Amino acid sequence: MIKNFLTVLYLFVFFNCTAQVINIKPLDISLGLINFNSQYIKENQVKSIVLDIVDKPDGSVIIDKDATQGYEFDSLGRLFRYYYTILSKSVPKEVIIPPIIKRGRVIRAGTIETATEFVNDTIFINVFYDSKNRVICKRVRTGDFYDAYYYEYNEKEQLKKEIHFKETNISENKKEFRLGVQSLLSAETFQYTNLTPTQIKKSCLNDEGKEYKKVIINYDAAGNKISESYQYMVGWMYQETTFKYDSNNRLIDRAMSSNESGEQKQRSVFSYSTKNTLLTEQKYKGDQLVMEISYLYDDANLMIKSQINRDFKNASIGIIKYSYTFY
Repeated sequence: MIKNFLTVLYLFVFFNCTAQVINIKPLDISLGLINFNSQYIKENQVKSIVLDIVDKPDGSVIIDKDATQGYEFDSLGRLFRYYYTILSKSVPKEVIIPPIIKRGRVIRAGTIETATEFVNDTIFINVFYDSKNRVICKRVRTGDFYDAYYYEYNEKEQLKKEIHFKETNISENKKEFRLGVQSLLSAETFQYTNLTPTQIKKSCLNDEGKEYKKVIINYDAAGNKISESYQYMVGWMYQETTFKYDSNNRLIDRAMSSNESGEQKQRSVFSYSTKNTLLTEQKYKGDQLVMEISYLYDDANLMIKSQINRDFKNASIGIIKYSYTFY
């Protein structure tokens, strides 16, 4: 009886999980600007996803800043490479508008207008896994240097260590990586203590082996993380994040409070369709709604077609188009 119940519960959670391309549940290691559901990516044989992003200020025309993001996946659905652009500068330039001539007559004289040229930098990231599908390295390229993060795990599959290096590449082909100079920036070790069956204490140790921060993590009976509280050993800084789920194990509310940069509170509220796809995320700062993200899907395969980011603070709309390739 118990075995049958667990089987049904597993299938229920499995299908609810894989129905959604984006994973919004809390992760120990966040890989990209968007965390994708690897099981969903694998089942649908997605090879890559490219996002094209434009802005439309209220009362104005669409502004294309050539902003883009790209994600590449292996046949197991794992993200192994991605990139994104960041605006580095905007440069005014003169654009010559030729005259309009019809039947030998000038209908409109030529003019010179000032336009804005947007210059972007592109950040490239590679992700590496071990034989147990665990992330063991994330290498970020910014210009000629790399920020590399290496991860180790304990016997319970918990993150045990994170090491951050600054690295150089001595390969003449910049698409390939050959380690040159490696400089240690930081090393962080994690130790875990089970306080109750659903509560864990995580001790964060610096590169001198001293505990500088402790984390209390609570889970519900289904294994969902419901709270994560950080407290620094020196000073009065703290951060707490809480998570709420619906009866289908879907995240519906994420709230964060912190005093690291003055007292601040942030919150996200999620809603879903009857097809179990994420419809909206509403973001609050304090009690003020600052952004609403809406997702539109392809009815045939429930893949995201586009994303609309309504920025209330800056009175603009971000329009994001998704395109896919498949194995």
